[in-house]
Amino acid sequence: MKVKTLFITNRDDISIEYLISKLRNFNSDYLRINSDDLNKINFEINPNGSYVCHISNETFELDSVKTVFFRRIPSKFENFENDIDAPYLNNERKHFLEGVFLSLSQAKWINPMFATQIAERKILQLRLAKQFGLIIPKTIVTNNSIKADEFLKSNESSIIKPVSNGLQVLTDKTYSIYTSEIESTFFENYEKEITFETPVLLQEKLQNKFDIRVIIIGETIFSVAINKLDKNEVDWRKPEIEKEYSLIQLPKSLEQNLILYHKHLNLVYSAIDLIQTVDNQFVFLEINPVGEWVWLENELGLSISNSLINETL
Repeated sequence: MKVKTLFITNRDDISIEYLISKLRNFNSDYLRINSDDLNKINFEINPNGSYVCHISNETFELDSVKTVFFRRIPSKFENFENDIDAPYLNNERKHFLEGVFLSLSQAKWINPMFATQIAERKILQLRLAKQFGLIIPKTIVTNNSIKADEFLKSNESSIIKPVSNGLQVLTDKTYSIYTSEIESTFFENYEKEITFETPVLLQEKLQNKFDIRVIIIGETIFSVAINKLDKNEVDWRKPEIEKEYSLIQLPKSLEQNLILYHKHLNLVYSAIDLIQTVDNQFVFLEINPVGEWVWLENELGLSISNSLINETL
């Protein structure tokens, strides 16, 4: 079977299953490859010839791929219990899959693999945001306890967030580390000039009217205001937080800056988080090149999946 659309992810990715269900209305020439299913896939890769894989007695020709939906870096694999060679084997698996996927240079990528990894770096995100005319919160990333303590005391209130995406994938479970408010006295009892094992990302806590999730696909933009019913809550992404959704029209100049920022990172799809403050400023928080969107489509009847599928046609 010639594969037209390839999905690269892992078993936990529910959003891709939703998108595939929509894609079936247009074509069925697709293949989903989960990194954690590698031991169930028979690959035959000839760098000077064909790229083929066999799954459940069916043959798939990867040379024919026109569009790649890249969602998850190949990093989650099945191992034998107490396998001392697992780190080496997992690195071999990761490099194998990345090598195969990157060889599909004839395809359109949503998004390019390494563009995705670059765009996920929050320090770079904030630096670039300033270049594209976006307002960002007061921020410090430091592994120095004195500097961290000084920053917290300089703000009325502050938050702490992961430098990474905060998603923790373990063998038996997956969980997220969310943005949280941090007390101004948190670091004052630390040993002076202690160096943390890892730098922390601290920001001023902004009084917001709304959180905003912006979905960009090419130059199509969907903007949703997220109203937390409890204004003391910090991170609306926590499942237990009650919230309401509504469409919001952003200023045209802001939309244009966001699209230019998104294009600079070589992205086709991105999810951008903003805050609208009580004095009606729009403040950039972060960009996620694989951010979730399905629940917004279902909540508000948006056509995000159709826009994504149109990128493949």
